[in-house]
Amino acid sequence: MMTPQTRRFPLRTVLTIATVATLAACGGGGGGGDGGSPSTPTTTIDPTQFKGRWATAAAVTPVMTAVVLPDASGTTASAWLLANDASRLVKLVLFSDSSANGTSYTLAPTNTDGQSVLGTVTGTLTSSPKRMSLTGVSSAALAFDQSDALAKAAEQADAAKTWESIAGGNARTTTWTVASDGAISGSSTTGCSFTGKLTAMSSSNAFSAQIAESCSDGVTTNFSGIATVDAPKTRLTVTAITADTKKGVAIFFGAKAAATQ
Repeated sequence: MMTPQTRRFPLRTVLTIATVATLAACGGGGGGGDGGSPSTPTTTIDPTQFKGRWATAAAVTPVMTAVVLPDASGTTASAWLLANDASRLVKLVLFSDSSANGTSYTLAPTNTDGQSVLGTVTGTLTSSPKRMSLTGVSSAALAFDQSDALAKAAEQADAAKTWESIAGGNARTTTWTVASDGAISGSSTTGCSFTGKLTAMSSSNAFSAQIAESCSDGVTTNFSGIATVDAPKTRLTVTAITADTKKGVAIFFGAKAAATQ
């Protein structure tokens, strides 16, 4: 899954206030500038073949994990790339002409200024080993090896427990309780409350996530994204963005131990 093994953050502390980078991509070479003609993509792909969880290959930096899930149309796929140090989130849409576009977020609580940039992203896929390559996301091409095909349907019960995220040297704690139907209720020690729902996907071992964060300043922010639970069912990772793509979030939970009697 996406979760780094040692980092957990409450939702409020990792919100970006503005888009850091908008990535518009053309397959098979760079697009034309102002007044120029874009190049014609030379590679056709089936975005659904990228489905799964991916980790950057050995010696590739930055170290990232990606979860790629086909969209409802079956002709595109959504890719969620998360740096393993939780410093960056990239949300992309992959298209059949091998192009991709999306938005990059710096996940830092002090980030209040965003700058849009234009880049190029292309994707290629090999089957043995199953490897995905993206250019334009970083300064160099990123190669990912598939670690899990996410082939089986998610189990709603896997998310149904109380989850806790701790950050800032125990200064900030976020607790969510996920009911058997996926309904979220929670709060944080920074004065925010959470509602929403995690819905098990029938086509992938992942959950769709709808989250509303309401804080003491009177602001409510709605996020949509995905969630995954690790194999031991002790860690929950949520990545999500707002509908206007201006804010992105990554939150890492551990299962909260039951209180002793």
